[in-house]
Amino acid sequence: MVFKGIKNSLVEDRSRELFYVNPNRIAWIDVAKGITILLVIIGHTLTFGSATRNFIFSFHMPLFFILSGYTFNVAEDFPAFFKRVKKLIKHLIYPALFVSGVNIFVQWMMQDQHTLSALWSLTKRMGDALWWASGVDVYAHPGLGALWFLFSLFWAKVFMDAIYLVFPGKKTGYIYVSIGLLGMAIGLKGKWLPQNMDVTFMAMLFIYIGMLWKNYQNWLEHHEKLCFMSSIIIWVFCLNIPMYIEMATRSYPWTVCSTVEAVCGSYAVCCLCKAFIENARICYVFQFIGMHTLLIFLVHHLDWITFPIWQSLSVGTASGLRVSVVLFTSFIIYIIGYYYHKKNNIID
Repeated sequence: MVFKGIKNSLVEDRSRELFYVNPNRIAWIDVAKGITILLVIIGHTLTFGSATRNFIFSFHMPLFFILSGYTFNVAEDFPAFFKRVKKLIKHLIYPALFVSGVNIFVQWMMQDQHTLSALWSLTKRMGDALWWASGVDVYAHPGLGALWFLFSLFWAKVFMDAIYLVFPGKKTGYIYVSIGLLGMAIGLKGKWLPQNMDVTFMAMLFIYIGMLWKNYQNWLEHHEKLCFMSSIIIWVFCLNIPMYIEMATRSYPWTVCSTVEAVCGSYAVCCLCKAFIENARICYVFQFIGMHTLLIFLVHHLDWITFPIWQSLSVGTASGLRVSVVLFTSFIIYIIGYYYHKKNNIID
């Protein structure tokens, strides 16, 4: 107990370091998240239909949901459920609302009219976008952009906890899969739901796949090379068709086939990340980025403000500049937050 207390004390002391990387976290997951969040920024910069964009979109959002499932444990009782909901609101919904408020204010300041009526008009439009929480315009309602991910992740976890509490047992997965397929069917029929709910149903399917991955990780690790090669073959075959999933636009080519492709792509990328962690320096950089994907994601949602800085005739140059601007801004915000927490002796 004495040694354990000393170890915990040392970990707590190190956690106050500026560029601290928690050794208790799963390194390859953070590395995968770190690499993928950079690909998200690049993917949103590339020309629609380009091979590189298709490659990125074939796995990037499903990967985040799958990894969320890998680290997700359902609530065992209602007190734990309500505690989880409060935590999810704090970490997902509040940041989304804050960034939306910044969006409103900046748009208001950048337009010619700085009247209250103009501000109210922008606020109503954002309220409409938040209600639908869709990545793209839906039924003449404005799209919310990348923030759809936070709303879908929030509702997916809430629903999965609630379903498990109502239908406890090992068979709950059948319900998750059925709801996921229902979301796909609704999206394909063009019957998009408020709060991005049809996409949320699909997110539940990917989160459940992540949970299965965690449950069968020993078997998968034993057959990792075979699974990796099989995933690569399926992934490359689908990309050559070309076929790729795009959750925000409800694009599920060949229905279940595009879902399988997304899972295979996500698994293959994660296997590569397990290889990357063998290099301490590469692992440290991407793990640190992966630990702060939410901050980077939120900054990326607002990077349209700095468009004159990263715009370029070359897509490659624009992508590089955009990533640089987002990382630099996120880095500055992180440092400010770090010293604020240190000054006020706040421990997360």
